[in-house]
Amino acid sequence: MKRIYKLTLVALIAFSSTSLFAQSPVKFGIDAGVNLSNSSLDDSGVDKKAKVGFQIGVVAEYEFAPDFFLQSGLSFTTKGSKYEEKVSSHDESVTFNQMYLQLPIYAAYKLEVTPDMKIVFNAGPYMAYGIGGKTKWKNPTIGGDAVYTGTLKEDTFGDDGLKRFDFGLGGGVGAEFSQIFVGLKYELGLADISRGQASYRNRSASLTVGYRF
Repeated sequence: MKRIYKLTLVALIAFSSTSLFAQSPVKFGIDAGVNLSNSSLDDSGVDKKAKVGFQIGVVAEYEFAPDFFLQSGLSFTTKGSKYEEKVSSHDESVTFNQMYLQLPIYAAYKLEVTPDMKIVFNAGPYMAYGIGGKTKWKNPTIGGDAVYTGTLKEDTFGDDGLKRFDFGLGGGVGAEFSQIFVGLKYELGLADISRGQASYRNRSASLTVGYRF
């Protein structure tokens, strides 16, 4: 029931955004880029490393006042993190691979530098729903001192994995050259998606390139 409720909530917000962006003046486009993600999980003795991913999606923006815009869209994005630990007899590591459908709702301001160039500032909340991914355990210790040599894989999301629903705040800056857009963005996950005692919140930075129709 919780999963159905969350999917319904995302669908309603997406529908509301679509209805708004069906009005004029509105612009649509596509974005793609590279992500560098990590998490808030911190443990002494464990080496935490960022994970490289990607994103691709459709975007829309509605101009509600001169130079002020409401931006939204739907993107497929990959996030995650990697942890390495050296124990007495071997090295262990775990890599979280997280695939999301993500919906941002940002307010944006565009500062005109030249007739063909604008600096864009945006910020706002986002919601995401985990749709897949595998968590990889390398040389894990299984009960006591027993060590499994090799790699184990399990679903990242589910009853024994991370929670699917995520939300947070994002913000960025970019440059718009006529119909081409280049931007930098940072996302701060607010939802604790861990099912254990240690909290796990997404952290992600991205570089994107887009085209506006």
